[in-house]
Amino acid sequence: MSQIVDPTVVPLRDPTPLERAGSAMVSLGRFMKGKPLGGSGLVVVVVFIAVALLATVIQRHDPDEIFETPNPDYKANPSTLELARNPDIGSPVLVSQFEEPGGGHWFGTDKFGRDIWSQVIHGSRLSLIVGLGASVIAVVGGLIIGMISAYYAGIVDLLIQRIVDMLQAIPFLVLVLVFTQITERSVLNVVLWLGVAGLAITTRLIRSAVLQVRESEFVLAARVVGASDLRIMIRHVLPNCVAVLIIAFSIGIGAYILAEASISFLGAGPQGIPSWGQMVQAGRGSLDLHPWQTVFAGGAIMMIVLGFNLLGDALRDVLDPRLRGA
Repeated sequence: MSQIVDPTVVPLRDPTPLERAGSAMVSLGRFMKGKPLGGSGLVVVVVFIAVALLATVIQRHDPDEIFETPNPDYKANPSTLELARNPDIGSPVLVSQFEEPGGGHWFGTDKFGRDIWSQVIHGSRLSLIVGLGASVIAVVGGLIIGMISAYYAGIVDLLIQRIVDMLQAIPFLVLVLVFTQITERSVLNVVLWLGVAGLAITTRLIRSAVLQVRESEFVLAARVVGASDLRIMIRHVLPNCVAVLIIAFSIGIGAYILAEASISFLGAGPQGIPSWGQMVQAGRGSLDLHPWQTVFAGGAIMMIVLGFNLLGDALRDVLDPRLRGA
């Protein structure tokens, strides 16, 4: 018996990669138009990510290179009187410190004669590594702990939340400083401790989201048919918490970047790698006469944190059903 095919019915097919790309561009355009501040934040974030990825291409100079110029007043064996008049007379070269921004050095040089532009460029790498890494640790850890706490409730929830209360009782920056002082001040340790210190906040966010989902009808139906707790959490609860995860992740990046800059400013950040916080601290002593190092490093911190915060706020408005259209 032959099958009758209706010619007016178009069979369903999977979209091609080109069609997916076109749909993504349309969605991006709607986001940029509907959320101009969020779109501006996205542009800032993309620019800093590109700068970090292309740091070795656009750096112009090595960030640790010390620039020197020949000393025109050099004298091999200066007398004490000559040294008193000119302390640099016995040195064949002079360090090019505190140069003004110009063609040779776009952002000038610091007190050690290093190019500030190159340091700012490479500092973006550390900031993004710390921000992204710490946010991943905090979100993933907070997801596991918060979901278990809210799903099982009872004594499990009570014990977990008391531990969370203990973490939140200690100021965030103080907790991170304690962690970094008892371990090696490497990039990995800073990322780890920032993420651990942020667990309390993300755990509370995830817990509140799971508490709203766990009593939903589809979760109760899954329990009735005999689905395991792990299956319910992964297949039913987790998809309904994705919006909260994305928002916590995007906003958390800016917070962790600012935290890394703070501990680096205090001298407890990663060592042996350019850091915006260290640059702000190093330029503080010459802020009145040579403010360029502090201005450019501080400006970079402000721009990237503002970009992630604007993007996170816009994503919250788009993904949270209660705020759509607000």
